[in-house]
Amino acid sequence: MSHPAPDEPGLFDLPLRPLDEPERESPPPRPAPRRPARSGEPSGSLPLFPADEPPASPGAPAAAAPAPAPRPVERPQLLPPPAELPAAPLAARAKAAGGNLLVLAAVVAVQLLGVERLGATLRVADWPAYLAFLLAFSFLYSVIPLAFWGQTPGMVWAGIVARNLDDGPLAFGQTARRWLGGLLSCALLGLPALGALGGRSFVDWLSGSHTLRAAPLPADAPQPA
Repeated sequence: MSHPAPDEPGLFDLPLRPLDEPERESPPPRPAPRRPARSGEPSGSLPLFPADEPPASPGAPAAAAPAPAPRPVERPQLLPPPAELPAAPLAARAKAAGGNLLVLAAVVAVQLLGVERLGATLRVADWPAYLAFLLAFSFLYSVIPLAFWGQTPGMVWAGIVARNLDDGPLAFGQTARRWLGGLLSCALLGLPALGALGGRSFVDWLSGSHTLRAAPLPADAPQPA
């Protein structure tokens, strides 16, 4: 039995491709595409960071940009300050009081008409409750408009406004005292109102306020939305 020569390849040493097929070479790697240089930009490689900006360390916090200062909002001055308004004259105060009394008289007339329509009779025993209702209505009619706007409907008609001594809006306690002073003035036939000839009436003195003439809005003033 003959043995193969040592220099001859064995069965498992033969390549898997055909012997007549040439060995393929792997293609060379493609070069990375280069970004075209822009106008005014050097053609060489650029550094990762500019020369005047060193790279920040990973643990250092980023510097926050300073917030811009808020601009003050300018609002148009529609009315002059209360200190520049003149004191309300006696005629304007009387006109305001007359307007308020007309509103109360209209409420009384509507109530009496309603009682008549219902076929009821207003007895003498019912008068205290009826007067209590009128007092409550006059209190709300005077206190709420004075506290929020400084004017009752009668004062709006007469063109006057009430302010405290610091030229600010009235507090609820001051409006309540003005209502009480108005009742006392009506009970005394309006004689305490003569103090307005000196600048402040009895109602102003009792409530710690003063009554001024309201300035009208200028013709070119922007109307509130």
